[in-house]
Amino acid sequence: MFITVLLMSDRIPGILKRLQHKAVLKQSVYRTTLEVFDEMRDCASEIIDALAPEFRDNDNGVEIMLNDYGTFEFHMKFSGDTLVFIMHTNVFTFPPNHPVSKSDYLRKKPEMGYFGMIQIYNFLSDSIRYNRLADEGYQLSRIFINEERHFCTEGKRKLGFLFSDVSKFSINREHVRTIIEECMLYCLDFDLYVPPGKLFDMITVEQKNYFNNPSGISTGKRLGFTVVDQTKVKH
Repeated sequence: MFITVLLMSDRIPGILKRLQHKAVLKQSVYRTTLEVFDEMRDCASEIIDALAPEFRDNDNGVEIMLNDYGTFEFHMKFSGDTLVFIMHTNVFTFPPNHPVSKSDYLRKKPEMGYFGMIQIYNFLSDSIRYNRLADEGYQLSRIFINEERHFCTEGKRKLGFLFSDVSKFSINREHVRTIIEECMLYCLDFDLYVPPGKLFDMITVEQKNYFNNPSGISTGKRLGFTVVDQTKVKH
């Protein structure tokens, strides 16, 4: 009886119409984002292919390579740094008060307010090589792409403002290369600090045994010294 009443409801056609429209749109956004992610993978491979011979001639110890981890993840390894590229499988919208939502472009085309997301992280290469599970990576950029390939980025340094206006940019190979190269430049300037001495004043036998292993002492680029204002220290 309940099913019969539900099927007869005059709200069902409206629900079906909205569901079909939104599902089709989100699938289209997902496919577009996946296309861009594959283009990003290809561009990263080209950059690696251009850099690797230069280092092989000068220092065989410097590893420069691209590693695939399935459809939604790949890594660019260059010496002590690794860029991790991850495509999220969900589709997102921005809050109504976000600058992207307030753009003239989305006011005219609100249906273009659905975005796929690609994230780029910087990890120490040894963190991944030795599977140090406690080590942290730093997000350098998030790229948001809609069905029409319009995009915007959030991120460090130039990536925080270069592509901030979603109405201006339709992503292409040049944009992809710029994003990758800016991330590489940033993480090469973002060095590993010496850990605080007090962190290692005492260690357990387990920490000693697993110092460079997953359960050992975590390492991060900004695990460094804290400057203390001695005038505020109570003696």
